[in-house]
This record gives sequence, structure tokens and C-alpha cells, in this order.
Amino acid sequence: MAGQTGPIHVSRGIAMVIAALFALSCFNVLEITISTFTTFNRRRGLYFWSMLIATWGTLLHALSGFLRYFALAPNFPMSVLICIGWYAMVTGQSVVLYSRLHLVTSHYRYLRFVLWMIIIDACIFHIPTTILFLGSNHGVTSFITPFNIYERVQLTGFSVQETLISALYIWETVTELRPVLALKGHRGQRVIFNIILVNVIAILLDASLLALEYTDHFDIQTTFKPLVYSLKLKMEFTVLNSLVAVIRTIPPSIEDIQQTNYDNLNIHPHWSGDQPSKPHLTLETRQLGPGEHLNSGDGCDRATHSPGSWTSNYPMLHVESSVS
Repeated sequence: MAGQTGPIHVSRGIAMVIAALFALSCFNVLEITISTFTTFNRRRGLYFWSMLIATWGTLLHALSGFLRYFALAPNFPMSVLICIGWYAMVTGQSVVLYSRLHLVTSHYRYLRFVLWMIIIDACIFHIPTTILFLGSNHGVTSFITPFNIYERVQLTGFSVQETLISALYIWETVTELRPVLALKGHRGQRVIFNIILVNVIAILLDASLLALEYTDHFDIQTTFKPLVYSLKLKMEFTVLNSLVAVIRTIPPSIEDIQQTNYDNLNIHPHWSGDQPSKPHLTLETRQLGPGEHLNSGDGCDRATHSPGSWTSNYPMLHVESSVS
């Protein structure tokens, strides 16, 4: 078997490729860890911890896989560590994707759907695969064929899950945050383009894993997987930082705007009574009224106005809140 039940026996060239893939994965993990700790001033929140767990899970998965494939450590203990690292790497990646949705959408229905999808998929795909994999590596030969089948099922399932979350993120960014990003002009358009590009690349990387799996290259697929997930985390971290930087520069003088919590990467709506309001963002473009004039502040022109009116010859962000 090509790594399903223990150490592999490959040519020197393939062994060097596998070692290089593992080394690149570990380097990416180191870089992401340093970037995470140097970027966040307050180390808390779902995004921060899911990023760390997914990153360190990638490291654990890569190291234990390397030691197991080249018979540098006992097979079964390394198989257990591979499973633990796999949980953190794969489901951790999905939680990272989930945590950023709070930044771009106010639709709680979408957030609940994504959260339950992650939980259900984790139970459906992680548990059976773990049982079959550990059984195969503990001498239960009858588990090998079911494992080979279910390995493809779980890989496809997790790829579909991440694709759905990425597609939702792109849609919500383009629709819900377009008014905010429009205020930043070319910089805002560049952020939208980068978000779409990063998510398309992530989908293509998942497709490459599926191609390796369905062409019976299990050993290459499992060594390439940590590199794929570390690359997706790096791209995710970079593009999300640029999005947060753009949103945080929206003028604070615009009343009732949602405040961006960078540490939790969550836009918190204002509260009305006991229920959270769901902000609805619109753009209004009007001509200056009599006696109004433009003032410059915080990098954005705005008009002085009487209470209750918004008038400007520049697009202004206006928040309409309705109690859910």
C-alpha cells in the first residue's frame, strides 16, 4: 500500500519530493505563527485561536506523517498523531473561514448554517475515517478497502465545505461591503479583487488534492495536503488583514456605523433593547443644501448637516437598523 498502512517504499527522487513538501509546510507554519503573534495586540477571539490551532495542527500532521512514512518512529503512535493534527488542520481551517464571515455579513442565518455544517461534517467525516485508518494501521486488514473508499469521500466532502464557505464570503463581501469599499476607491476595488483571487486559488488547490487522491497517489496527496492548507492560511491571513485595514479607515464621525473589532474580527452591531439590530448598509448621494459646506476629516469629505439629515455630493455611508 502507498502509505495507508505504514512506511512507504519509493524511489530517491520521490522521497526527496516528499521531504521538500514537508519542509515547505513547516516553514509556512513558522511564518504564520510569527505573523499571528506580531499582528494581534490582544491574543483572544475565535479567529486568533482557530488560526493558531489550524497552523499548529498542520505542523503536527506534517511531522508525524514524515516520521511515519520514513519509519523514523513507531507506526501506530504516529498514526494517532496524524489524526489529531488532521482534525486541527482541516476543521480548524473551516473554523478560520467561519470566523471571518462575521466581518462581512449581518445575516445570522448564514452564520448558523455554516457553523452547523462544520460541526456535522466533522462528525460525519472525521470519526469514520479515524476508525478505518487506525484499524488499518493496527493490523485489521478488512479496514483497508473501506478506508480507501472513505478517504475519497471525506476529502471531497471537506473540499465542498470549504468551497461553499469561500463562495459565501465572496458573495457577502461584494454585496454587503461594496458601499464601504466604494468609499476607498481603487484601494477598495483592489481588496475585492484580492479576496476573489485568493478564494479561487484555494479552490484550485483543493482540486489538486482531489486529483492526486482519485489517481491513487495517496502518499503524494497526504504530503502535499499540509502544504496546501498552510498556503491557504497564509493567503487568508494576508487578504483579511488588508480588508480589515480598509474597513478600519472608514471615518468614525459617521454615526451608527458598525465598529470593527480587529481582535475578534467581528463587526458588532449596536444594541436596541434586548435584541441585536441587523445593520443594512446603503449609499446616498445628494447635492449640498443651502448653507451646507464640505469639511475634510479623517481622510474623507463629509457635509455638515442638520439633525436627522444626510446630504453630500460625495457617497456617504448610512446605516439603517431594524430590530430582529
